[in-house]
Amino acid sequence: MNTAEASSQNWQAHLSLKLRAGAQKTSLIPVKRYGPLSVQRAFYPEQETCHVYLLHPPGGVVGGDQLDLEVEAEESSSTLITTPGATKFYLSAGRTAQLSQSLKVQPQANLEFLPQENIYFPGAQVNARTQIYVSENSSVMLWEKHCFGRPVIDESFSEGLVVSTLELICEGELIFTEKQRIDALDIQCSSGLRHAPVIGTLLVYGDGMTKVHLDALRSVTPEDGFSGVTRLTDKLLLIRYMGQSTIDVNHYFITLWQQLRPLILQRPSCIPRIWNT
Repeated sequence: MNTAEASSQNWQAHLSLKLRAGAQKTSLIPVKRYGPLSVQRAFYPEQETCHVYLLHPPGGVVGGDQLDLEVEAEESSSTLITTPGATKFYLSAGRTAQLSQSLKVQPQANLEFLPQENIYFPGAQVNARTQIYVSENSSVMLWEKHCFGRPVIDESFSEGLVVSTLELICEGELIFTEKQRIDALDIQCSSGLRHAPVIGTLLVYGDGMTKVHLDALRSVTPEDGFSGVTRLTDKLLLIRYMGQSTIDVNHYFITLWQQLRPLILQRPSCIPRIWNT
């Protein structure tokens, strides 16, 4: 198979969205789209806040695919973005799948970026980068959940490589960056992931956290994994998970999110209906 034939079988997808505050609610404004990344419409289970479901109809990502997402939450907007199901990264024939996400949160805006987990099949080759741009008085809640292999059927991540970068930039200044390089050996190594196939990061940026709140968060523990809660600055909180089950990390992160949302966003939790299906 020549290069042109191989390229024709890969998805090149770009989706650009804006969220704009109005008198009654935040409106979803599709700006640009090509390829399979899409959204259907906005949902309003809590009136003011716009709930958006990102869709990827092919159902999975293979080596050579390139997915590019841009989101801008305009001033005073309120948005929750999630996905209807896990994103699956399949065996690569040699090329690397590329995922790029740029999230811009303007002053007084808040953005919750809470996708379902990523599942990496054995042999997946993935390079993912998420950049979050905030202002001093923006608020962000974001999680990433990664499952290497499919532990529910005793399938391990026996080969493959995942490189994941997460960056938080406040008014032009990089205030947090993390790069993870996970290959199959890291899953098996006691100095790597301690044989744990599931890891997760919950990042929270905003005002409202006190020591009492932090103590309450630290009292919540996953049923079947390890966790840690670290306050990096007055505004930046990082929560980690490492364990055996996506069900466990989902329950753990949702429990923490339900506690944090009233503090950071001054509104009670409103679980997207899609999480219950």
